[in-house]
Amino acid sequence: MMSTPPASTASAARVLQPTVDPASLTPGLPLPGWEHRFTEVDLVAYGAATWDWHRVHYDLEYARSRKLPGVLIDGQVYGAIFAKLATRWAGPGAFLSGMGLKMRSMAFAGDTLRAEGEVRSIEPQGDGHQVQLAQRLLCGDRLIAESLTTLRITRR
Repeated sequence: MMSTPPASTASAARVLQPTVDPASLTPGLPLPGWEHRFTEVDLVAYGAATWDWHRVHYDLEYARSRKLPGVLIDGQVYGAIFAKLATRWAGPGAFLSGMGLKMRSMAFAGDTLRAEGEVRSIEPQGDGHQVQLAQRLLCGDRLIAESLTTLRITRR
């Protein structure tokens, strides 16, 4: 569902990307951006993967009968996007340890969502660091969801 580079590049990036060095991070450091136009096929695929078959996520006529302009992107998708982008950015030695997700607005099939964010804090903790990321998901200028995502990065 999420836009990724071609398979050979994506595989190489995962294998070669080191875990981010917490010593190189500063609050305010921007995260890489991401953008994806969601289709009805994306929504059906996500519903199949999560066993969420509520009709509002795939049946256009049903969604319209509920006074919605189209089929609704499942709110769980937002958390999945934030988690994937955070862990992909931080690398293989980082683990998601918390997420405070707030849904702010609805989004629908056909909408292009854009993720952005920045490092909020870095704190030594035991044998590693706790890194908090402030992440946002937007459709144009409209805020769809936001998250305070916490990663645990162990020392190398």
